[in-house]
Amino acid sequence: MPREGDFYLCGPSGFMADLRTDLTAWGVPSNRIHSELFSGGPTLTPGMSATPARAPHQPAGVPGTGPLVSFARSGIAGRWRPEDQSLLELAEACDVPVRWSCRTGVCHNCESGLISGSVAYQPDPLDPPAQGNVLICCSRPQGDVVIDI
Repeated sequence: MPREGDFYLCGPSGFMADLRTDLTAWGVPSNRIHSELFSGGPTLTPGMSATPARAPHQPAGVPGTGPLVSFARSGIAGRWRPEDQSLLELAEACDVPVRWSCRTGVCHNCESGLISGSVAYQPDPLDPPAQGNVLICCSRPQGDVVIDI
């Protein structure tokens, strides 16, 4: 196989991690390695069952200055921070209970209701969420948003 080819990995997470490591060591650039998880993924609520639940709160550190992000069911709202890569990361920083698995818009386990506002995706999800929903794992607010979690 030529190193300058595109590599598409499909299979269990351990297999893909090992193969990605080997391809990288062989000199294949990471932007030419693509993957899709087959089989069971990791827990959908990481850390939630092994640790006591914490009440949602403002994230630690300097408050954000971006759009207001409200988690309606959790009763918490905070300003978007530049260090958050996705709405999921902000929810986790606030200890808002969320479901997720892939963090790339593939599995839709994080799909939540978008009560108001709009988002931009990075990366673009494999399939868009249902009308009126948002994939919090790969989206950022484009102004104030209210999410049904």
